[in-house]
Amino acid sequence: MVVLSMDTAVLTMLESENTEKEIKALLAADDPAALDLIWRVYASDLLGYLVTIHRSRHEAEDSLQEVFVVIATKRAYVAVARNFKAYLFRLARNVALNRIKREGRQREKLHRAADWLEVEASASDWLEVEASESGGEDRSGLLAAALARLPEKQRTVVVLKFFRDKTLSEIGDMLRISGNTAASRLRYGMDKLKNLLQEDSP
Repeated sequence: MVVLSMDTAVLTMLESENTEKEIKALLAADDPAALDLIWRVYASDLLGYLVTIHRSRHEAEDSLQEVFVVIATKRAYVAVARNFKAYLFRLARNVALNRIKREGRQREKLHRAADWLEVEASASDWLEVEASESGGEDRSGLLAAALARLPEKQRTVVVLKFFRDKTLSEIGDMLRISGNTAASRLRYGMDKLKNLLQEDSP
């Protein structure tokens, strides 16, 4: 039984090595079949690994798709990876961590913009999206949805101001408008956000 187990392990290892060689050859030949083969052989294990990082199957699936986009765009480089399986898992980890960082920065900017709106609120408290009533994630979601409904010119200025950390002078230069026009669009945009958030808040 021990000999049989060892033989099985050796066969499995050889099959894995042969599969990696086939994949690398297909990648080097720029053959689309390489991606199909990688998906059949590794997608399930990669997804399981990504779930442990994201703790969300949905997020893990998004990262897995991004992994295959990277493989497709950098196939010549992937084809010469020394340990192909280890390379795939390192790639998956890097993609997942980068996505987490990007999403964290986006959430931070949404919170910062929402906080600025609250600071700017008048005594009438026109912005009523309080963390005590709805969590931070809900508030950010409401703000993102409201931003999408702004007129394009206003939305552009608001996004540049709060999500790209640009000054009104810089925004004016980028859009080829005066600083006063940029400030006016920002104010109209913030007023519009106020109304939209009031409509959407529970």
